[in-house]
Amino acid sequence: MQLFTKRIDVREEDIFSELHHFLLRKNNRYLTNDEVVEITGVSFELLYKWVKSGKLKKSIFPNLGAPCERCGQITQAKICVSCSSTIVNTLKQEEKDRAWYNQIQPNNVRASTYHYK
Repeated sequence: MQLFTKRIDVREEDIFSELHHFLLRKNNRYLTNDEVVEITGVSFELLYKWVKSGKLKKSIFPNLGAPCERCGQITQAKICVSCSSTIVNTLKQEEKDRAWYNQIQPNNVRASTYHYK
């Protein structure tokens, strides 16, 4: 059963307003993305757009999410936990590499240059 018609002349704001009122009902606050799309007929793209922009707040609707910006897995944040840990580990390794590089560089720049007499 689809609650919202997919007419072309329906504005996005109207669809959001109807969806928001539907989700605010006590029984509907804990619906997942798939359940919302199945029941209402709203597209995944619109739902993701509203979750990412903060129009559908995660504190009110905890089971709604959007795809990770790196891997596409549905998550509550912009980047999923596994991608976040990968990025953090990469940055830590970069810092180690930079420290190692600075350590092996000669301390006296003048000693490594050739001067004409």
